[in-house]
Amino acid sequence: MKRIILILFCVLALPVLASHIVGGEFELVHMSGNQYRLNLILYFDEVNGSQGAKDQQVTARIFRKRDNAVMMDVLMTLGPTTSVPYTQPECAVGALKTSKLIYSSVITLAPDKFNDSEGYYVAWERCCRNYNITNIFSENPNFAGQYAGQTFYLEFPAVKKNGNTFINSSPRLFPPLSDYGCINKPYYVDFAGIDDDGDSLVYTMVQPLNTKSSEALPPGGFPRPKPYPSVVYRPGFSLFSIVNGSPDMRITRDGFLTVTPKITGLFVFAVKCEEFRDGVKIGEVRRDFQLQVLDCPDAEPPLIMAKKLGDPAFTYKDNMTLTFSNTVADADRCIQVEVSDPDALKTADNKTEKIKLRAIPIGFKKDMSGILPTVSSVTLVNGSKHVFDICFSACPPNESGSYQVGIIAEDDACSLPLSDTIRVTLNIQPPTNRPPYFETTGTTEVLNEGDQRAYGIRAVDPDGDALAIGIIPEGFVPAEVGMSVNVGQYVPGLYEADLNWDTRCNVYNFTQKTNFDLRFIVQDQDKCAKAGGDTIDFHLSVILPGNADPVISTDLQPKEIVDGVYVVERKVFENLHFNVTGTDDVDNDLLGLVGSGVGFNMTDLGATFPPANARTSVTSQFNWNVLCGKLNLKVKSEYDFNFIVKDEANKCRFYKADTLTVRVKVLPPDNEKPRLTITNTNANLAFDNNFQEVMLGQQISLALVSADPNTSPQDQVSIEMIDASGNVEPNGYVFEPATGVGSAQTTFSWLPDCSIFKDNLYENNYSFTFRTFDNRCFNAKADTVTVDLRVRDVVNAQGEFVPPNFVSANGDSYNDYFAMIRTNDVGQLENILPLDNCVGRFVSITIYNRWGTEVYSSNNRDFQWRPVNQAPGVYFYTLVYTNKDYKGTVTVRD
Repeated sequence: MKRIILILFCVLALPVLASHIVGGEFELVHMSGNQYRLNLILYFDEVNGSQGAKDQQVTARIFRKRDNAVMMDVLMTLGPTTSVPYTQPECAVGALKTSKLIYSSVITLAPDKFNDSEGYYVAWERCCRNYNITNIFSENPNFAGQYAGQTFYLEFPAVKKNGNTFINSSPRLFPPLSDYGCINKPYYVDFAGIDDDGDSLVYTMVQPLNTKSSEALPPGGFPRPKPYPSVVYRPGFSLFSIVNGSPDMRITRDGFLTVTPKITGLFVFAVKCEEFRDGVKIGEVRRDFQLQVLDCPDAEPPLIMAKKLGDPAFTYKDNMTLTFSNTVADADRCIQVEVSDPDALKTADNKTEKIKLRAIPIGFKKDMSGILPTVSSVTLVNGSKHVFDICFSACPPNESGSYQVGIIAEDDACSLPLSDTIRVTLNIQPPTNRPPYFETTGTTEVLNEGDQRAYGIRAVDPDGDALAIGIIPEGFVPAEVGMSVNVGQYVPGLYEADLNWDTRCNVYNFTQKTNFDLRFIVQDQDKCAKAGGDTIDFHLSVILPGNADPVISTDLQPKEIVDGVYVVERKVFENLHFNVTGTDDVDNDLLGLVGSGVGFNMTDLGATFPPANARTSVTSQFNWNVLCGKLNLKVKSEYDFNFIVKDEANKCRFYKADTLTVRVKVLPPDNEKPRLTITNTNANLAFDNNFQEVMLGQQISLALVSADPNTSPQDQVSIEMIDASGNVEPNGYVFEPATGVGSAQTTFSWLPDCSIFKDNLYENNYSFTFRTFDNRCFNAKADTVTVDLRVRDVVNAQGEFVPPNFVSANGDSYNDYFAMIRTNDVGQLENILPLDNCVGRFVSITIYNRWGTEVYSSNNRDFQWRPVNQAPGVYFYTLVYTNKDYKGTVTVRD
């Protein structure tokens, strides 16, 4: 076995923008209905790639080909990861280790969306390819290199064409290249894929696609629309000189890839697989991949020689021709082949070489491995040779008996086996055989329902071979329509039976089919199982008795009838009642009457229509109290109700029915809005047109009442404050929202204090807006009232403040005490001190004698000083306010 030892120098790469892509492709596989599985297959270089570049999720994007419109983004998750195996596992080298990563997602391609005749494409962009590629520029963009990414690309057709469903799966593409090539040695691989739909596939070499930028993923993570740039070949390389081979890399139209490399290196290439159905292209998929070319040790192919049985020597090298009559025994229908290999004499190969024998058909398709001996591989030692017996079947693969087989000897050279082939041309006379035939004939007959028939069938074989009988019904199951086969004799060379038909329609179901074509086939089981035999055909029909259709009607008076649909309108909270009747006056059959919602359940809406059964005529009543709790008019406002009367009792079980559809357009309910009334409950304050003016210290007290005029049903009403504003933000007021059925009430109260005044302004204006609203479904209404308030500080009449200055404490009840009072115009005493307000408030009074001694003090603005035991004379006082002091004198007399 040849071994290759390589010393690799790895290039460090960034964990995301990294050298790792070997190649890959998309697959779109139909699952069922409109569901498809989208797979992204990425081949990852485990030797040169950065493990950080193994994305856990990728996002592909589907575009419309006609205008590049974005149709769908597909998030795909990483699934299983597997290693790509070698054809010759013993040839594994450290320079080549590739993993297969599969990303997958199930998507729905809706026919009403994916129906464009020009089709669609799906793309995904990723950077970067390996940095050590020989034939293209693929360098690290972080170091100003000329980058090379890969755009994965697949085209697929519309899922609906000409009004019909069009199902298609993309080709499941070719096996990956797991082997390396060797310079000056042919490299070959079957690169063809499989198409589940049986479409034709055509392969061509194309220039690999690059990405639109050097970023690891495109901006935003979403692929961009085509056109996509191509990678740039290095000097001396091109699409027509991919590896500088002789001959260079080529692929046949059916996918066989060949090349004979002349230099070592790592070479990127791309293959386009186009998919055709009925001669029309419906899609394509591209796969990029890499071929590693190494300088492999020299090896020589094996040598195969052949001879006929009884010949003294192996004289046939490349071709031999054989003829066998049908009288030759199986043991004599053989040849012998001798296999040798020069490498079995080489010390470098330990003087051993493994050889394997294969047999391939030439010009036809059939597994020919059966002509090989049970043991078809051997190890040659010290130049030894080995002889194999090859025996051919008495039954040739075609009727002429002439065909060619290739006997191939393969060694275990790296990376692909070297081989030698001998082409054997065979002329084999097959065993004689006379075909079987029917002695009876088929028939064409029309029966009336209820008739029963038996048709005799007889087949014979002149050679007495065992017979195989096939029965092929055209689109029906015989037992389900009363047909059976009663076999009399079934022995080698003879078949006798009766085809029985019972046409009673109350036993067997003829509602779907009354015409039946049936074919009997006879074939013999001869040695070579050659096609040949006889057929007879039966064309049978049954005439069924007639039956009248039932008729459905209703007493509903619709607003209009559109395409046979009865259309009515109802508002929420209204009722809908009508009768539906089915009749069968002709046959008087038993009738069944049912109703259902189209796309919904009647019971979910609260509608009822009891099913009914009766003979000749049947009636049931539809009832619906249209309530809002069962509806969402923003989502759906039209409801179709289907009513069906069905003939339940006709003899032949035909589906006889008539239908009626009623479409109910549901409208929002009528509604009168609630009314909000605000009244003043402080009798000391005026309240006019929702305006009130108050002085600081006066209590604001308002009653809010909402009344809803609707009575059937009553609505729930609520009161809320929706705005509170002023030249100074209001605070300290009391208000609680309220809710009730039919009515609601609450209060607003406020006792403003000095904190409401700012910046030496002592008059504020406020607006409070209150809203009441009901909860009538789909037609809620509201009422809004704004209350305006003006709050002023207390005003002092400073010019009228004239304090008294005389007091007599002699007990005569006149001027007995000193106080800041006077008698007003109506004879009442009133305090004459300046009023307390937000500018200034009374603090205290202090009275002193003429020696400055304090004789009295009080912080009560209604103080009374009785100068008992005080000497007559002049006394001095100080009135203290928060903003100023008032000083004066008072005279005390006896």
